[in-house]
Amino acid sequence: MDILIIGGTRFVGHYTALALHEAGHDVAVFTRGRQPFQLPKTIRHIKGDRENTADLEAAATAREWDVVWDNMSYNAAHARAAVATFRDRCGLFIHTSTLAVYSVCAGIFSPYREEDFERGRPLTERRGTYPYDYGIDRREGEQVLQAAHADHGFPFVSLRLPAVLGPRDYSLRAWSYWRRILEDRRLILPDGGIEMHRSVFSGDVVDALLAIIQKGRELAGSAYNLAGREIVSLRQFAERSAELMGVEAEIIDIPGSILKAAGIDLDRLSPYTTWGDHLHSIAKAQHEFGFKTTPIENWLPSTIEWHLEQRREAEPPGWELRAKEAALIERWKPFLRELKSSN
Repeated sequence: MDILIIGGTRFVGHYTALALHEAGHDVAVFTRGRQPFQLPKTIRHIKGDRENTADLEAAATAREWDVVWDNMSYNAAHARAAVATFRDRCGLFIHTSTLAVYSVCAGIFSPYREEDFERGRPLTERRGTYPYDYGIDRREGEQVLQAAHADHGFPFVSLRLPAVLGPRDYSLRAWSYWRRILEDRRLILPDGGIEMHRSVFSGDVVDALLAIIQKGRELAGSAYNLAGREIVSLRQFAERSAELMGVEAEIIDIPGSILKAAGIDLDRLSPYTTWGDHLHSIAKAQHEFGFKTTPIENWLPSTIEWHLEQRREAEPPGWELRAKEAALIERWKPFLRELKSSN
């Protein structure tokens, strides 16, 4: 098959391009060329900006595409451009979405199922704050694709992903916890890090993409949640990470209100804090295209090892907060000791 990947030089796109190439498909990757192209020369690199209509049109007409995977669509404008450009020009259009399309809505509750998308009311009155801008924009993009499918059969499939972890993760979100553990052996978790998560291993996303491509148009018009099988709290994730790194870490619980009062941006301090459980059913993907998950113990060690080798000096989001964090820890620990002694 002829397959076009929009965005594919760094993380999941990189691995998917390799897997498709190894499976015998003709693969092209459309990117701006700002990152090194570390893929075989037999994978075509089409340079262009998806914000540029002419560039996107040139990519669309470069070949008759059996599959287009859009890994760089973040809002309704991106989705409209994709529909206008690839209508009647591809057999299947795969859209990367996010599980935040649920969590920014009122009227639906975790654990989320795919059909909850239709029942939720986007909290548009909270625009201007993270993650509401992000989640609502992504949700509106999906709605454009749904309307196109209903109107003229645009053959989209949407994948709703949680945090994706694995080697080559360029986001540095997980590294923000791991480097703090390594450097200081102390880690602040807002409100104890008790919220429950389901992340997903990058390799499982790649396998899901290959399975969807194999199924083809019979899945058109559908959306699927992907996530790992394990339900893990942020605290458990941090503690297990410390064990794998051989560090006896001290987890320090500080209420979010105290962190804010100390001038610490909670989103930058703890990018995986979600202020509540955000769990999602993966049953639909399991039943309809055989989605399988890799146990966290099989991928977390190699992911940490890759970060230690390749990102050891990288400064993760919020790294500039370390002095404030250390000062707050020193002020907070006596209070905790006093609280425990009084009990």
